[in-house]
Amino acid sequence: ETVAHFKAAAYFCPDVDFIIDIGGQDIKCFKIKNKSIDSIMLNEACSSGCGSFIQTFAMALGYDIAEFSQLGLFAEHPVDLGSRCTVFMNSSVKQAQKDGATVEDISAGLSSSIIKNAIYKVIRANSPDDLGKNIVVQGGTFLNDAVLRSFEKELGRNVIRPAISGLMGAFGCALYAKERAGEEASTLISAEELENFTYTSRSANCGGCTAHCQLNIISFGKGRRFISGNRCEKGGGAANRNTVPNLYEFKYDSILNTVKTHQPRRFRGTVGLPLALGFYEQLPFWHMLFTTLGFRTVVSDESSRDMYYLGQHTIPSDTVCYPAKLTHGHIENLLDKGVDFIFYPCMSYNLDEGGSDNHFNCPVVAYYPELLMANNPRLNSNNFIHPYMDLNIRKNVIKVLGQALSRYNVKGRIPDAVDKAYEALQAYHNSVTKKAMEIIDQARAEGRKIIVIAGRPYHIDKEINHGIHKLVSSLGMAVITEDSIAGLTSTPKLGVLNQWTYHSRLYRAAKFVTTQPDMQLIQLVSFGCGIDAVTGDEVRHILESRGKLYTQLKIDEINNLGAARIRLRSLVAAMEQAEQKPAKKPQVQPV
Repeated sequence: ETVAHFKAAAYFCPDVDFIIDIGGQDIKCFKIKNKSIDSIMLNEACSSGCGSFIQTFAMALGYDIAEFSQLGLFAEHPVDLGSRCTVFMNSSVKQAQKDGATVEDISAGLSSSIIKNAIYKVIRANSPDDLGKNIVVQGGTFLNDAVLRSFEKELGRNVIRPAISGLMGAFGCALYAKERAGEEASTLISAEELENFTYTSRSANCGGCTAHCQLNIISFGKGRRFISGNRCEKGGGAANRNTVPNLYEFKYDSILNTVKTHQPRRFRGTVGLPLALGFYEQLPFWHMLFTTLGFRTVVSDESSRDMYYLGQHTIPSDTVCYPAKLTHGHIENLLDKGVDFIFYPCMSYNLDEGGSDNHFNCPVVAYYPELLMANNPRLNSNNFIHPYMDLNIRKNVIKVLGQALSRYNVKGRIPDAVDKAYEALQAYHNSVTKKAMEIIDQARAEGRKIIVIAGRPYHIDKEINHGIHKLVSSLGMAVITEDSIAGLTSTPKLGVLNQWTYHSRLYRAAKFVTTQPDMQLIQLVSFGCGIDAVTGDEVRHILESRGKLYTQLKIDEINNLGAARIRLRSLVAAMEQAEQKPAKKPQVQPV
């Protein structure tokens, strides 16, 4: 889709620098350098700045979209509605009507708000120079002359709008097909067959794995069908031939298998460990510590939508990220398992990995046990132990554990258990790094591109990532993670305070990717993560300053990967275009 829009725009303007496509439901923006796609921006969060936005208001005021748009073109005093969410825009429009604004003024104001949303929220441009000199606008929304004029006035320059603005994607597909067709005969059905063409559509759930993809199956007769909604070949009706190496799978399986080893035959009690947030990285530490002390460890079941619903009644705020919301379900699950107590420490600091101004955990990861204790009536001081500790200070860990576990008379065994726990955690990190190097070697031997999916430890949770790593693998690219390569380079020069361990890894991983011609980075961002408003811009700067593409995928409890598919396929297309230039043989070594 992205390549189609680019080819269509280049047909009308061979020297195009920037393309913005505003459709009915989304906004796509492409920066072009050296006649190839350099970066991609997509408004996947909401549709408040798209064609349906104006259409909704037009219908509410009793106008059809064409008439409503025409009225806005001749408004004398357009209402300044900003670029707010649709919900708040409704109240702004009503207030403008109370203040005496005409329908013309409201129409013009809404057209302007779409443009402000695109420029300042999607593109996030500082000045018109960020978009280049030759700008092509397309999409059905730009057939609205008021929207086009608002865009030109906001930028202070004229832009190019093809007469077939709403059909540019289809036109680009035709151009692409013409280039690829060669001398082969067309496989399009004949006019006679088209007259009698029929199809049926049905929905189904794939049971091939725990992802349970929701499939849409369209049948055309004669055994022909098209399946969408699948994340791998199996869901698409083909044999599962996917042998593309994937570090996400390795890390997830390693964490799940942690508690299946070294369980004591005789134990002094059962401790529950929630499979959530920081435990997706530190579980080897806590499992080794408690089993060495003579406890049996039990982890909560794998995350699912039912797990989310299980703890939903104890979530105090809907604005927190989905990984945190899932934690409530994991606590309920452990309580239902009848463990003697749940251990979930509060940790202001993560382990210091060096190269950063500080090494904080984000506030959610650091203090969520306090929130759980305050909002779940089933938790008490006997069944929920949540002490404050700093894993960087061995003496502090030993002292705090001695106090927290005083009723179990294990104080003398704690120092040895702590040492073994540190060794277990380091062994886990070493195994991840070793596996990443194996994946890189295999990918290069097979001529595959390598994608670094950068996020947080808990993004390996299938319910949180929604199988994005499978989508990447289905496109033939190997997958590794930010923590597996962050130690291979130093921290780049940053424009922000580098005080969070997880985020420091993002910056170092981004720098390393810029030194590897066959690597690209995808950043996973959870809705509700305020800190990522900073990290996203910084990672983008690191990558783009050295000629790499920046791709950000926002994920939450909504299991809809339509926008993610567009971004990933666009990334692949842009990488293929970049391959036209000869590249040096990549080498994995510290930089």
